Amino acid sequence: MIAPGVRKPKAKPAVSESTGPVIQQRILCKKLSRWIFTDFEQAKLALDQLEKTITTKTPHDVQLSYQRSASFLENQWHRLESALSHTRRAISISESVSDTAALIELWSDLAAIQLNSRDWAASQESLDRARHYVDEQTLPSLRAHIACREGFMHLHTGNQRQALVCLMEAERNLFPMLDESSGLKDFYLLTLVLSGLGDLYERLDEKEKSLDAYRRVLPIVEEHGLRPRLAWHYLNAGRSALAGEDADQAGFWFEKVLEYAGEGDAEAKTHALGNLGILALMENNAQKASTMFDQAAAQYEPPAKQSDFTNLSKIEIWRSGIFRQSGELAEAEQHLLEAWKIGQEGQDKYHLAQVAQQIAALNAGRSAFQAAYEWQQRATQLNHEYFDALRDYERRELEARYQLERSRQDAQMARLRVAGLQLRALRAQMNPHFMFNALNAIQGLITSNRNSDAESYLAKFAKMMRHTLDYSDLEVVTLEQEIEFLERYLDINRKLRFRDRLNFQIIPPEGVDLDDLHVPTMILQPFVENAIEHGLRPRQEGNLQISFTLGKDENTLLCTITDDGVGYNKGREKQSGQHVFQKHRSRGMEITRERLSLIHQMQKTGATQFIAIIDLGVESNGAQSGTRVEVLLPVTDPV
Repeated sequence: MIAPGVRKPKAKPAVSESTGPVIQQRILCKKLSRWIFTDFEQAKLALDQLEKTITTKTPHDVQLSYQRSASFLENQWHRLESALSHTRRAISISESVSDTAALIELWSDLAAIQLNSRDWAASQESLDRARHYVDEQTLPSLRAHIACREGFMHLHTGNQRQALVCLMEAERNLFPMLDESSGLKDFYLLTLVLSGLGDLYERLDEKEKSLDAYRRVLPIVEEHGLRPRLAWHYLNAGRSALAGEDADQAGFWFEKVLEYAGEGDAEAKTHALGNLGILALMENNAQKASTMFDQAAAQYEPPAKQSDFTNLSKIEIWRSGIFRQSGELAEAEQHLLEAWKIGQEGQDKYHLAQVAQQIAALNAGRSAFQAAYEWQQRATQLNHEYFDALRDYERRELEARYQLERSRQDAQMARLRVAGLQLRALRAQMNPHFMFNALNAIQGLITSNRNSDAESYLAKFAKMMRHTLDYSDLEVVTLEQEIEFLERYLDINRKLRFRDRLNFQIIPPEGVDLDDLHVPTMILQPFVENAIEHGLRPRQEGNLQISFTLGKDENTLLCTITDDGVGYNKGREKQSGQHVFQKHRSRGMEITRERLSLIHQMQKTGATQFIAIIDLGVESNGAQSGTRVEVLLPVTDPV
């Protein structure tokens, strides 16, 4: 089914096969970006069609569109692990092209999926990552993405005051700027914000404000044909109408829930069926009420979790109402006793207290005062236990919020330290001797009339310096980007400093897509420069090999840098008299060690030893010379 006012396209290939492959993909992506909000069935067909055409050579924008659309749909259908995977892949693609606007949105989307997974700490960390890219140029709609998700996080964790602040901020950022040119996702986000406010005001017992927020959602949904959470929006509208004692309007909206409930909307459908049964009872239509309650109960067969048992117990209470209405009190009591029996599995003390209270009232009405007294005692005891548990829950909730805030502050401080170290590392990164010698060698090519070579290496040198500055703004890069930087750095050394007498080889890890692995930016260059300066430069020639091996847990990457130079010990002796150089190198290596240590702690790799330096002359008893450096890198999430 599709939303009101939206004409459903026929299920056929979305674009002509006569167009070029990339053009065809982009046309499909454009349509898909609308269908994920208006027509899940057509979106699924388009997504399957697009997936078959994507290869490693597919343009980034097409790959990104596919990953984002797949993530959105999987989240709607509560396939959370798949949604997380698609979102992380989209983040990786956006990071590779430095699309900060997309990264703000994607990290916010990741936080939303983690909220659905009840992973509060991960959600908070993702929101912090999103804020990392916010500056004075950031659009209000992107700020609203962060505020909306943070509002729901506070709503879930019971921090109602902060939830209200965040959701109202999101509404302020969104509402004034929405017009005909706005994307469907912005309107979808506004429906989330209003629904969140409706839920929040309901918890605060501000019924009028809650009803107003819920009612404001539907015109937006119907005007734009928004499909996501449509069943829940209709359910909220029905509940609002029922609270306002408008039974006809409530019934209309509950029927809409049944009409549009799809994959992932089973709970909304069950609530709608139960409410329709209650409306039928209000109309003295026992047969319809019984049918609605039977259909609602069927949604929980077999019950899989505690809340399923509690909901089945509630249905038994509703069924008892049918018989109380007709005066068949013995039958009504049997359903209440069944509600009590089923409710035991749900372990909801508040609900069980209500069941006991109703059984007590029923017995009192039949003058069975002893039974009424016993059930009332149970209800009283359960209420005491419930409120004791509620106080414990609130205490744990406060502790959880405190720990969450503490973790967030610790993470922010750690990132600030990493950022500070990163800036210091950049300042100490490029040996001034290397820069002077490289530029001097280029000047030599010019004076020798080797202008073509001079232009080529000047362009390479400029590009390497540009990468150095660009990467200094990033916390992590893909392994492919890190290897590309090292290749450019070594190629310049080979040509301009070693006159083609330096041979190097970089061996990537086997069976891994280098775009899928992220490492701290420019973390290896100081070790490579150390090998060149300490080991190979004294000989003015040599061989250098850099190899990578992915750890079994895929959380670490071992980088081995091997040279056949003079050896670690001799290299240190030769450089000991060069005080300025030694000060530069020791400072650079000290910063790199500290930076590595901090990132390993943040990533919780468990590693305590992550740099090993082996003099090959000592290891081989003089049979060979050179140095091997082993650096254990943490494989990080894209930032």
